[in-house]
Amino acid sequence: MRLLERIFRRRGTGRHGASPREGRRVPTFREMHARMRTERAEARLMATEAQIHQEAQRYRRGVRRTG
Repeated sequence: MRLLERIFRRRGTGRHGASPREGRRVPTFREMHARMRTERAEARLMATEAQIHQEAQRYRRGVRRTG
């Protein structure tokens, strides 16, 4: 029975034995760079979406932008 307990404990089914710092690892450069790229892309997407909504509102009011 103890053999099975050791096997299951090693497999990491529970985190009760883990130290407090174990879950907090520093992200790698690639991960941080990917996160920044994602955030920039999301910001551009939101800006484009806002611009589309403003343009649609202008069309509904009958004011067209020339150029």
